[in-house]
Amino acid sequence: MNPVKLKYLLRITLSMFFISIFSIGGCDIDFGGTGDNGGSGSGSITGDIIIEGQILNFADFGTITVTATENNFRLDRDTTDELGNFRLQFRSSSNEVTLEFEADSFDAERPNIRVVGNSTTILDITLQQNPTLISIDRWQVFQDTISLLNDTVLDFVESIVEFNIEGNGGNCMFAGGTSSITYQVKSINIIDCREGIRAQTQGSITLLADESIVILSDQDTIITLDDSSVEIGQTTNPINNTVTITSTNQFGINAAGNSVVTINPENECSISGGREAVNDFASGTVSTSTCTLSL
Repeated sequence: MNPVKLKYLLRITLSMFFISIFSIGGCDIDFGGTGDNGGSGSGSITGDIIIEGQILNFADFGTITVTATENNFRLDRDTTDELGNFRLQFRSSSNEVTLEFEADSFDAERPNIRVVGNSTTILDITLQQNPTLISIDRWQVFQDTISLLNDTVLDFVESIVEFNIEGNGGNCMFAGGTSSITYQVKSINIIDCREGIRAQTQGSITLLADESIVILSDQDTIITLDDSSVEIGQTTNPINNTVTITSTNQFGINAAGNSVVTINPENECSISGGREAVNDFASGTVSTSTCTLSL
């Protein structure tokens, strides 16, 4: 074959080969999260929100109609069953809704119910007349795993909330880019995670509770990279705040790059890892306060 033609044929073959690689292949980057919550904005986790409640003294009022509204727009409505239970399901653009309660002898609303997409809220409620009052006796939130990217901000502050994530073997909480996650609540329980909490790039995660904080994982319970930061500990008004950080097979805390991890409990604190309680390398910084470190 003519050498010029052969050279031309080889160029075409190589070009087709590289085009096929970049068309079919590519890089698969695992950012550590399991949810589909990327994007930008304030608390912009999209997904269904479920509120399940029980009116404890429902017998005093008969059938009660419960309505969830947002900016005077009705999201969902339900009537209580024979045990005083109701269930609402909707999506929210503002992450804050109002619950309205209507019965023959009662008509009032409870504003400022904080909600986040992909979560179930369970409320125990008591209604009172003279004066009219709606009391939330217990407020539990069961959140799906959280994965935030870009400049997303999730800020959840509610002093009576018991916050829970059950990872079912997946990664439980991730903040990347310049995103930030803040929970300031009554208690925090994050369990059954592959990785518990991961922050990287300039992401930040702050978990503060009046009472207990428990984070359990198989791999690193807290891992920070780059210029990220994590803070775990007490609120400004704690009530016997304790912290438990446990990794079965890796590090309780694993900090790298220029990242910073701060643990600030009020009372008892334990950090343990299958390999080691704390591993900080490069310029990673970990402050464990008075915590007990163990394998």
